[in-house]
Amino acid sequence: MDQPRTDLRDQLSALIVEGDYDYTLPKRGDICEAVILFVGKDDMIVDLGVKRDGIVPRKDLQSLDEGYRSSLQAGDCVPVRILDTHGDGDSIVVSLTQGLAQQDWLRAQELLESGGVCEAEVTDVNSGGVLVSFGRVRGFVPNSHLSSVPPGLRGSSLLEAKSKLVGNELTLAILEVEQRRRRLILSERAANQHRRQELLDELSEGDVCTGTVRNLVDYGAFVDLGGVDGLVHISELDWRHLDHPSDVLSLGHQVDVKVLSVDRERERIELSRKELLPDPWDEVTGGLDVDQLVDGQV
Repeated sequence: MDQPRTDLRDQLSALIVEGDYDYTLPKRGDICEAVILFVGKDDMIVDLGVKRDGIVPRKDLQSLDEGYRSSLQAGDCVPVRILDTHGDGDSIVVSLTQGLAQQDWLRAQELLESGGVCEAEVTDVNSGGVLVSFGRVRGFVPNSHLSSVPPGLRGSSLLEAKSKLVGNELTLAILEVEQRRRRLILSERAANQHRRQELLDELSEGDVCTGTVRNLVDYGAFVDLGGVDGLVHISELDWRHLDHPSDVLSLGHQVDVKVLSVDRERERIELSRKELLPDPWDEVTGGLDVDQLVDGQV
């Protein structure tokens, strides 16, 4: 009788090793990929890949965005964080909200390492800068890293200018990620610099672009090409003589320009509007013949 019992124990041990009876439970704080089994009014049941199901409690579900919550259905794969492995009955208490937030922290870390940029909505302001929503993580953009606010503002004027940004999306780069301190620092200026470098790398001599007149000075016009400014010298604005760039352009005007040169080291772009206009020489000489007599104005 002893031999059959020994064989049975060996068979059970083999089954456990093979995973058919894997009772290994995740630990509190672990992030797991779970499959939704059931979505109820007050809770949600998920499959954690172990012998016990996970329960997302009502309070956690209610903290989710209503649109996202209503889109959840059985079969969806979602990230969850283990809260308690000793829940009621055989269930494990998990948090979908914290699982999704963890994904945002990982995405922030990836952007920090890759140097990429993101879009984030301004949700609030304080004396030091603005608060933004990075997924389900709150981030902070210091005053010194805001380019959407005019420089030189102080006190109430600065606060008013920042308040106008609430509800708007900013293009931002990640400067610092410290999940343990729940610290996420972003920069609009760094994102603009990143975009500027991308445009400088993309532009080539001879390219034709459409830009917005950003500034007019005595010697020409600065045109925004979508994150990087180029200069159209007054001699390249028109074929005729101009006393000032405002003779043909105005602030905010959309203008087609041709790239004359790109100095990537000095970050300078020279543009021409004149090159895209009809050459008056061709118009004047088109109907003339050699030895023909014409009238001209002194």
